[in-house]
Amino acid sequence: MRAGREIDWARLLTGVLAYEQPFAALDGERFERIARGFAGHYEIEWLGPDRFGFARGEGYTPLPRLDAFGYVDRGTVTRLRNEEIAIDDAPANVAVLPAGWRAIGFTLSMRVVLIFWAFLIAALYFALFDHTPALYWIGGFVLIAALYIALVVRSLDAKLARWMARESFN
Repeated sequence: MRAGREIDWARLLTGVLAYEQPFAALDGERFERIARGFAGHYEIEWLGPDRFGFARGEGYTPLPRLDAFGYVDRGTVTRLRNEEIAIDDAPANVAVLPAGWRAIGFTLSMRVVLIFWAFLIAALYFALFDHTPALYWIGGFVLIAALYIALVVRSLDAKLARWMARESFN
């Protein structure tokens, strides 16, 4: 993972990759471009002005076969504002909100593909190689899961770069 990403490791154990990617300049127009990019392949549902969910649906347009992000079933995208700054000597109802956004939060459900790999590794272990230590097979699954997660994040980064690019400078 690139520096600056905060991954929720507890949710990763359940097959959901939840992380924040620092992104300072994220106005309404850029967030709309991200939503339109997701809408090109998934059905999106606005959950608020700063959050939308996406899922495979009726008109799912498949991503290229070797695109790891194509195996993400559903998720949410949230833009996260900077934390408010409390002022020590000010009344309780006064706070300063710094300008801008601090990150984009992603929650990506990858349970189906991880369950597939777990069953495949378990079947190979029990069918062919049951004399080898199970710890090696568990390590193999962890390695495959880590590689898959890295490929999903890389694919999403490339998509974000493409979706965030301006069509023209006029």
